[in-house]
Amino acid sequence: MNTPETRYYIGIDGGGTKTKFLAGRLIEGFSPDGTDAAGLEVIGEYTAGGCHYMQIGFDGVETLMRNGVSAVCENAGIESKDVAFVYAGFAGYGDVASDQPMLDEALRKAFGDIPYAAGNDSENALEGALDGQPGINIIAGTGSIGSGRSADGEFMRCGGWHYVLGGDEGSAYWIAWNLLKEYSRQSDGRDEKTLLYEAVNRALDLHSDDEMVTRVVNEWNLDRTRIAGLAPIVSRLNEEGDPYAADILNGCAKELADLAIVLHARLGFDSDELVPVSGTGGVFKIGSPVTEPFARILREHGMQYVEPAHTPDMGALMLAIRKSFI
Repeated sequence: MNTPETRYYIGIDGGGTKTKFLAGRLIEGFSPDGTDAAGLEVIGEYTAGGCHYMQIGFDGVETLMRNGVSAVCENAGIESKDVAFVYAGFAGYGDVASDQPMLDEALRKAFGDIPYAAGNDSENALEGALDGQPGINIIAGTGSIGSGRSADGEFMRCGGWHYVLGGDEGSAYWIAWNLLKEYSRQSDGRDEKTLLYEAVNRALDLHSDDEMVTRVVNEWNLDRTRIAGLAPIVSRLNEEGDPYAADILNGCAKELADLAIVLHARLGFDSDELVPVSGTGGVFKIGSPVTEPFARILREHGMQYVEPAHTPDMGALMLAIRKSFI
């Protein structure tokens, strides 16, 4: 039963596509210095749209955060004045130094008197995936980024460069970009036509091959989320035996494994132990066509693939509690 003395916490996992708010409280047996979420009880949740400030602006971030906290408190049956701490993990947080003061000011206004901390969404994804343990996590959703934490607490990121610069390797956007690239090669005759060619024609409702450019560039305005939405086509084509789809997914696994390899080396993990590496995001939900080659490459470099213990939003809630005791 809730009482006025109960300490409540909010964790926020903010991405470019959606933002998840979790409200929770401590239950008996939880230690803020522990390594798992066994002592947490989730009492409310709320989902909003994407919160990347480059997409919705600083005012948009402020409004989304304020409304989200209000909504998750209402769903949890608590008041915002009873919230002890908020942790917000954002896609894009910390990426552009000159933007940081405006983003921090938006959060300060949104959270008001509630104590809070903020960081990149790769941090809470790592926290949740590995239950607070040292290791590495790779995010592969619309975009991609890797993060890791050593046994002595050093945190490091790898990847996450803007997709316009060829970044977000191994992401859903990257998979779809390679799908469209292969379509252009097959259209030209540089590669043989396979099931992929007709699949793209159907998906984009093309009446001529060059209409692909009109659809994606002019009509979609190169919208990253919309392009990334084509990625499931590659997964289906792989199941149907299309060789180019298989090559794309194998390339995806290698790109994601490269992030882990760099983090493993730079964080100085003990070479005598297999370092756990987890994967979060929709690309890993493709399953074995990605996870099997990913796991194989990891083993060759002293790492092992593990399923995530918790979701990134749960990781944000865990960080809200841990950081409130610092």
